[in-house]
Amino acid sequence: MADSRNEYKNTPLGKIPSNWKIVEFKDVLGYKQPSKYLTKDVNEKSELNLIPVLTANKAFILGYSSDANNVYETEQPIIIFDDFTTACKYVDFNFKVKSSAIKILYARQSDNAKFLYEKLNSIKINTDDHKRRWISEFQEMAIALPPIQEQDKIAEISSKWDNCVELNLRVLNALVRQRNTFIANLMLKSTSSKSIKSVSQVVAKIRNGFTPKPDVLYQEIGIRSHAKGIFHKEPVIGKSLGNKSVFWIEPDCFVVNIVFAWEQAVAKTTEAEVGMIASHRFPMYKPKEGVLDLDYLLYFFKSAKGKNLLGLASPGGAGRNKTLGQSEFLKLKIPVPPIEEQKKIVRLLNTADKEIELQKQKIEAIKLQKKGLMQQLLTGKKRVKVNNI
Repeated sequence: MADSRNEYKNTPLGKIPSNWKIVEFKDVLGYKQPSKYLTKDVNEKSELNLIPVLTANKAFILGYSSDANNVYETEQPIIIFDDFTTACKYVDFNFKVKSSAIKILYARQSDNAKFLYEKLNSIKINTDDHKRRWISEFQEMAIALPPIQEQDKIAEISSKWDNCVELNLRVLNALVRQRNTFIANLMLKSTSSKSIKSVSQVVAKIRNGFTPKPDVLYQEIGIRSHAKGIFHKEPVIGKSLGNKSVFWIEPDCFVVNIVFAWEQAVAKTTEAEVGMIASHRFPMYKPKEGVLDLDYLLYFFKSAKGKNLLGLASPGGAGRNKTLGQSEFLKLKIPVPPIEEQKKIVRLLNTADKEIELQKQKIEAIKLQKKGLMQQLLTGKKRVKVNNI
């Protein structure tokens, strides 16, 4: 007998396996409005007996709620779908939601919700125009649907890949916790009265100002928050800088964005920035040679303790309007152990950061492999072997 897995048929969706059928999402997925399950009671951290509050977007779990009324009880796995962004998540536990933009999708009959989630998640459309999409677009989209046995097998394969990602995320989180604990312990060991110095004692401020020429191109730098480094802006002509005070970048300096210092907008300059400029909002400080290691200083202000100090030196009103006081910054007290100990700390943290980066790359590679495999399985280009097919 011929293997039906090798037989295909032509359809409006292209060639699909002969035993698959064309359906619309509304044929296999029903939806519920989220109104009954909405809550404004969201705490960031988990505690015992609290209810997860979900979003369909990247964060997934926004926090946890003590509101035990009108919890969505997931007897069967469901899909939460953001009506505006079209992001979706597979959910197999009880929850509440915060946004009324969520649609709660459920399998209408015996179809596999995990398979339907993967099918839905594989569809990417332009969402620049801000409108609701499930009823107007998605529910009438045609998809190729395999028999339930094949759905189950594809869902099983997907879950195995998800478990692999989850396992590696746990390894990543453990590495990050280990690194943060290491930093905290180092800072604790370096807090003897002899090692504590004000920033002004260990750095020199660099100010190499100049007047831009109106017809010359200049390239400014910017600094990303959360210690994510320097970026280079597009070159601009000198006259567009107006009366702004600007300075030439000097390499091997600690540089901070005074507007977002409290959000750890800190970095170090390198040879890559030579010839570029910065405004007065990006003061530069050069560590004193033999006293302070630049990478050690940067690591310190990337730590929780360093972030706290930057916040204390950035008074301001509510929200994000908090500007670093440069005189207050120079008064900050930081641990400055002997230079060789600083270099040892930097070497250890560099090693830890490399391990973390490699683990992140591994996770992304696994996700990419899964995505490629799912593209093959969800279209029937690659078949799975199941009984009775």
